[in-house]
Amino acid sequence: MPKVLRTAVSFVFLSVVALAAGGGDFRPSPLDLAVSPYKYSLLQWELSNFLDKWVRQAGVLLPWTSEDGRSAKNQLAQEFFELGRQQREVEQRLLYPAATREPLSAEEKRSLRAQIEAIEERRRAMRPQVEEAVEAEISSILGEANFKSRIGLIFPPVDTVYSSSPTVLVLSPRDRIHRQKTILLAPGIRSEERDRIEEMVLREENLAALVEDTGGVATYPSVVSDSSSLHHAVVITAHEWLHHWFFFQPLGQHFWDSSEMTTLNETAATLGGEEIGDLAYTAMTGEVINRDSSSSPEVDPEVFDFNEAMRETRMGAEELLAQGKIEEAEAYMEERRQFLAANGRLIRKINQAFFAFHGSYAASPASVSPIDGQLKELRRRTDSLEDFLKLVAGFSSIQEFLDYLDQA
Repeated sequence: MPKVLRTAVSFVFLSVVALAAGGGDFRPSPLDLAVSPYKYSLLQWELSNFLDKWVRQAGVLLPWTSEDGRSAKNQLAQEFFELGRQQREVEQRLLYPAATREPLSAEEKRSLRAQIEAIEERRRAMRPQVEEAVEAEISSILGEANFKSRIGLIFPPVDTVYSSSPTVLVLSPRDRIHRQKTILLAPGIRSEERDRIEEMVLREENLAALVEDTGGVATYPSVVSDSSSLHHAVVITAHEWLHHWFFFQPLGQHFWDSSEMTTLNETAATLGGEEIGDLAYTAMTGEVINRDSSSSPEVDPEVFDFNEAMRETRMGAEELLAQGKIEEAEAYMEERRQFLAANGRLIRKINQAFFAFHGSYAASPASVSPIDGQLKELRRRTDSLEDFLKLVAGFSSIQEFLDYLDQA
């Protein structure tokens, strides 16, 4: 077995072990029984995707793909995600016929289903080349940022699968906002089933629970949602690769030490993923992404500001929970959910687990962590993306990170 493949096999083994860590002795509980039909099997994922991906990539590991082939694959990637958009439109027409017209006839339904099947078949055929296109462009950006090994390869290799991303069950104590446990579940769980699982957890475990969609998960290869735009998929692919890379650095090895270290990991992967992903997307499409917040227009006080409303909700819930007013906090979060819905922002559930999950990303309006601002300031002070990521990757505790900021 070639050395690079042996290394990759070792990496996926370690990844599976790391992802499975923390389970301890398995004793079926009401929670275990409730989620067992929906459990996402990491082992099955690896067996179904890892070797297949590496066999297919054996001929493209080294950087001598022709420019013509690269351009054709990039165009295919754009078509792939455009077809996904078209599929979602057809599915909406099938599920929710326009209120202004008669219900769909049986023939119209058959026609729409046939369109969906044709699009799905076309996308299945395209998917391997699309994944290779994105992996190649991200690898190219990483190479330019000096992430290559001595023999000119990126380690760990950029490896992703575009598919339906898993859902996640997040558990939090009711008396505070804390990500106590996270369980990967199958994608596509219906709303009523999510409600049933969450209500069971509340009843049997007295925990706040949320079954939420994900945009991607850092398995190896990573799984990234194929139902978004090309730009979003490229950014999330870069984000998940950074988690792979962090796995070999102090930062990733201390991911679960505390909620602050989880947030530092996720936010560093978000900022780095955006920078890498934006560059790769531009290389693929020619479209330049501008994230310069200084050029954003001033906020009109008369216009609903979702970010501000969400932060206000988080702070209000925190204040009530700090006073021991659990039921009042939960009622307040539901009132705020209805307020957001009345202003056009539909969220299925807002509770302690909602903020525990989304608050792990310090750039999210659901977070009150200062880490996003701290990392952005650190990025401004560093000369390159390489310097920034390698600096952050070296922190093994939140105190090391804060001490560095104080010294800087």
